[in-house]
Amino acid sequence: MPKPSRIAPVCIPPSEWLKSQDPPQGSLEGYHFGTECVVIRYSTDIVGEGPNLHVHPYDEIFHILEGRAEFTVGDQKFEADAGSLVIGPANVPHAYKNLGPGRLDSFDVHLNREWIQYDLPRDGEELSAPELS
Repeated sequence: MPKPSRIAPVCIPPSEWLKSQDPPQGSLEGYHFGTECVVIRYSTDIVGEGPNLHVHPYDEIFHILEGRAEFTVGDQKFEADAGSLVIGPANVPHAYKNLGPGRLDSFDVHLNREWIQYDLPRDGEELSAPELS
């Protein structure tokens, strides 16, 4: 007999994790529900916009729902279009930008119970976590 789950079924309506805006954005940390992942919805209509270079101490999976993105993962650059999955390994700097035309819409899964992110320095700034430098 399989081991029973330690979590209960739950349906989380959009109003509890997505911001009331267009394009949609939001996040939900899994520890609130006993799960070991964080989900993030990131969308932008602005070509060239996206998360700046940063790292997480855990793996991340990106699913491009709509549009095209240019990813930088470590020393690699590549394009991902709608339907693509991108893997971002733990402790590897990564970023992505909307290539256009139109909206970039992604659903990102952080394989950790809470969101931990360290932004990398820009214009002489220092890391938010000096142990990563």
